[in-house]
Amino acid sequence: MNALKLTATMTLALLMTGTTLASSASTSATAGRGNNDGAAATASYEGRDGFARTDTRTGAVNTARGVAVGVDEDGISVSVSNAVATPYGPALATNFNMTIGRNGSAVSTGSSTASGSRTASATAGGSAGSSRYAGPVASSFASGHTGPSGHVQATTHSSTHVVKKVVHKQVVRHVPVTRRIVPR
Repeated sequence: MNALKLTATMTLALLMTGTTLASSASTSATAGRGNNDGAAATASYEGRDGFARTDTRTGAVNTARGVAVGVDEDGISVSVSNAVATPYGPALATNFNMTIGRNGSAVSTGSSTASGSRTASATAGGSAGSSRYAGPVASSFASGHTGPSGHVQATTHSSTHVVKKVVHKQVVRHVPVTRRIVPR
């Protein structure tokens, strides 16, 4: 469980060291079996309104979930992370992040699968945020750990769609005005 606590602590520290955005949400989840037995989750948000929740369960099946939503005048940001480890199947972790703001949107996903060994753990997490000056940002990370006979497959993807400002030009017609002055 010490490896899981270390992973969760490092994940939270990495997420909190980034640039604070006006509306942002970040989560992470990790679950393992064998020597890495246990589950841990983190969740946080920045914004005028929002929430952050975590849920972990250990036993025959270890699960972890983190959910965070941040909302303010610059937009909405959502982050969700899940992880599960069964006694004999693979350890799995997924993450989804999305932000929609005044100046665009960004989405990122991450997943990790650790299998083939008696000891396995999977971790996934990320964050999304938007501000009127920095624009939309979303990032994910995924990792895993197994014993010597296992393998880990981790993937991440992110995309950003920025709204370009449109300047409307208005043509004004200039009509000269002549005044007639009548002498008295």
